[in-house]
Amino acid sequence: MDATGINAADQGLRAWAQGVYSQEAAVELLIRTGWTRRCAFKDDVVNDDNGRPWVEWDRLKQILDGDLPSAILAASGGELRVLRLAHCIAAGDLGTLLPGLDRTAAALVLAAVAHANGSHEHNGALEQNPNGRLVDDAGNRYTLAALGSLHPWPDNEPH
Repeated sequence: MDATGINAADQGLRAWAQGVYSQEAAVELLIRTGWTRRCAFKDDVVNDDNGRPWVEWDRLKQILDGDLPSAILAASGGELRVLRLAHCIAAGDLGTLLPGLDRTAAALVLAAVAHANGSHEHNGALEQNPNGRLVDDAGNRYTLAALGSLHPWPDNEPH
């Protein structure tokens, strides 16, 4: 990492993906979920041509499909889903579908993904509430805060 805390390899991957929105999104997802800091990921799917890294999407798909051995597969189910999503955004079906959506359709897709994830039912931190069902040893009552959807459905419906 440099003085600003930015990893040079991550900067290189961002530079490689720049200009292709689906690859930019996939690379950013990999960076922000920590995959680009994992040795197995870097060793098995990140190529480096003289300091210019790039992701070998086809190789990642082969690993995820079980066609190639890799320590990447030792990750949790949720972590592997993130990798599959990154691949689908960059090189799979989502990579060909998403760029053609208009803004209205994109908002609906985001809402559908948030809903499928169950984000509309996620809970946050405990909040003190006199009517709460959770009671601590001192008799204080709490409830779990409702967070709402990560991306709510738009108000407008088709006519």
